[in-house]
Amino acid sequence: MSAEIVIVHLYPRELGINGDVGNVMALEQRATWRGASVRVHNHDVGGELPEVAHMVHIGSGPRSGQELVLDDLSHIAATLREWSAQSVPFLAIAGGWQLLGHELVDADGVRHPGAGVFNSTALLTSHRAVGEVAAQSELGELAGFENHGSVTTLAEDAVPLARTQRGHGNAAGSGPDADAAEGIIAGSRIGTNLHGPFLPMNPVWADWLLERAAALAGVALGDDATGQLGVADIYAEKSRRAIRDRLGL
Repeated sequence: MSAEIVIVHLYPRELGINGDVGNVMALEQRATWRGASVRVHNHDVGGELPEVAHMVHIGSGPRSGQELVLDDLSHIAATLREWSAQSVPFLAIAGGWQLLGHELVDADGVRHPGAGVFNSTALLTSHRAVGEVAAQSELGELAGFENHGSVTTLAEDAVPLARTQRGHGNAAGSGPDADAAEGIIAGSRIGTNLHGPFLPMNPVWADWLLERAAALAGVALGDDATGQLGVADIYAEKSRRAIRDRLGL
């Protein structure tokens, strides 16, 4: 067993324009508050993956960023699928989620194979979905901000991460549809379009992922003696409430 939790952060330079590195920072800090050690392995194009991973994170980015990593992704896809089969937790955000699905179809109709970690496909479009989102998941409410030009379709047997809610603050055509699927959850893998970043805004999911990663690493997560977890969670709840209030929910 490992004495530390190894988090593989895929393509932080190319796919990190929406502050999604905050997800990794949140996992590191919450682990530290609970007495556990985390090592982050940043995987760049042309680099080598570590022999062991206890969690994988990939953020979002523009089409140009996706193009820069496509070839490298094809070389590491088999390892990512192997880790997925071993129940390694994944968190994939927006453009990163698109790349880890089965296929990404660009605006010109060109089809690019994805890594096959998620049972979903993505189509890039000229329309952008931009706005705040509130939703209900199996662990309660979640919230965040979406900003993407794509339609991601789940396979028939895939399970959405959450169902969105519409209030009077949603502008017609710009916000999510009421009761629409948001994201995907499969085993220990999560894909979502939400920024915020997602985990600081929704810490219940940070703990959900962290506990699974710690179990794989054989690392014990203790109680937070500093009380900082509770403080962070209060700020997160206030942030989610502010979004719900602006949406009129």
